[in-house]
Amino acid sequence: MKKRYLILALIILSICSIFIGVKDISFIDIFNSDDVKLKVLLISRIPRLISIIVVGVSMSIAGLIMQQISRNKFVSPDTASTIDSAKLGVLVALMIFPSATITEKMIVSFIFSLLGTFLFMKILKKIKVKNSIFIPLVGIMLGNIIDSITTF
Repeated sequence: MKKRYLILALIILSICSIFIGVKDISFIDIFNSDDVKLKVLLISRIPRLISIIVVGVSMSIAGLIMQQISRNKFVSPDTASTIDSAKLGVLVALMIFPSATITEKMIVSFIFSLLGTFLFMKILKKIKVKNSIFIPLVGIMLGNIIDSITTF
């Protein structure tokens, strides 16, 4: 029963996402064969929607994997400094390689997110207390340290 509602919510929000943007597109414009609005739909809105769904699925899978590795249900990419490390990677890529392509910046960001996650896991191995609340707090503190470096 819950699954049905979630799928229905995903479909409704996906349809809303297709029609939200800088250029106004209505449901009727899709069938009127307006070339400009059709290009906006095919070049911008649908790829944006697909990337949002893929990122959401990827983040949930990454969270599940991290929860299994750390044996803690509160750990996620957000509380394990993965996202903050990726932001630092984008900043480093912008500073060191200013003329890098988007793909190269994403690769650097991915490498930094892996390094941040490995650092979090290494810190977890050194900690003696394995309280279920303490582990995500360590990740949040590490993420805040990395985020302060990024925003400085």
